[in-house]
Amino acid sequence: MKKTALETFISEVKQHWTGLNSETVEAVRQLLADLTKSSPDELWLKDILEQRPAAKELYRDPDHGFILLAHSEEQGTYRHPHDHGAGWVFYAVYSGEIAMTTFELITSAKGETKLVSRGSDVMRSGQCRVFLPGDIHDTRCLTEGFIQFRLTSTDFKKEIEQGRMIRFAS
Repeated sequence: MKKTALETFISEVKQHWTGLNSETVEAVRQLLADLTKSSPDELWLKDILEQRPAAKELYRDPDHGFILLAHSEEQGTYRHPHDHGAGWVFYAVYSGEIAMTTFELITSAKGETKLVSRGSDVMRSGQCRVFLPGDIHDTRCLTEGFIQFRLTSTDFKKEIEQGRMIRFAS
């Protein structure tokens, strides 16, 4: 029996997952970009397209700890600047567009700390980005019908509970 794109993705990520390093980042980024080309006729994806869940866990790896989720957002949904604590995350757009602004936390000579924008980029179908520990970004959904895959290195609920994940006021 032929594997689904999701089954192939999971198998390949497991083979390439060696922790936070350039090899893992490049391999997983390409695998996620490939996953965005999955046929909407595959049952796992058909369910996502029909249900449009805010968040649906597709896979949780018991050995490596990474988690693959699918997300749907309404046009205009805004998520304030945040980092991911000690975790890292890949975002891959299946359909629609999302704007992501990246920031740096800057402390002035007077000791004042503030977020400074590095600029905003629009992600479209087939594109994938990674945010490493300490990277700060926000998101704004630009279109109806937006669906993305998000692969996290760990369960971010733990990062929040342990006080490592920071959300900033905009």
